[in-house]
Amino acid sequence: MEPVITLAEREDFAEMIQLADLTLPDRMNLHELKKYFELFPDLIFKATYERKIIAFCCAGIDMYQSTGWLLFNIVKKEFQGNGIGKRLIRTRLTALEKFPTVNRVLVTVSELNRPSIRALESFGFKFVEREPNYYGPGKHRDIFELPIVRKQPKASPLVASFL
Repeated sequence: MEPVITLAEREDFAEMIQLADLTLPDRMNLHELKKYFELFPDLIFKATYERKIIAFCCAGIDMYQSTGWLLFNIVKKEFQGNGIGKRLIRTRLTALEKFPTVNRVLVTVSELNRPSIRALESFGFKFVEREPNYYGPGKHRDIFELPIVRKQPKASPLVASFL
């Protein structure tokens, strides 16, 4: 049976926080997760397997509506390396592409998280900047960017002939 990815719901809070505590202790709390639900209710997704949450993620959009962010991606340890992280990246990119003014997507990743960096690069993300000491002394973050290139509608032959 393949994990199923759907929008997360408020009823998932407790299970999501438990998973976050196991995967990234001291990086997310219930209050923070509630804020994400208030800000980006249509950009928080969960992956379930046998009715249990095995992963969840969130995207966001800046206040100018021009930059999307992949905010976090948490996958239960025993499910890592099975492509779920990539599926969650694709899910968020698809959701962000629906916002017509978003023209790029940024993501922050620890410089040591090679599996995540490889996954992001497989979608076309490119390294743009390193921010020293972001996660604490000597713990840097890398920022990767993916431009969103929108397909221009083709002009009809009749319209094109008058141009």
